[in-house]
Amino acid sequence: MEEYELTDYLAAKKSLVSTLHKIEQALISLEEKQAAGGNLKAQITLSNERVKALKLSLALIDREITKLS
Repeated sequence: MEEYELTDYLAAKKSLVSTLHKIEQALISLEEKQAAGGNLKAQITLSNERVKALKLSLALIDREITKLS
């Protein structure tokens, strides 16, 4: 298993937080379009799954950062 340094985890966290924010903003837009009569259920479901995956990844990264700090 590859070993990562604290700086690696911090950089990954920064990138994932940015991506999470962008997906959450897109999700808001998708839900608004869905409410206006669009058929975006699959895209909304996919975005929700991505949000969950990113939050899980961030939790695991935070755990590693705590161990290394």
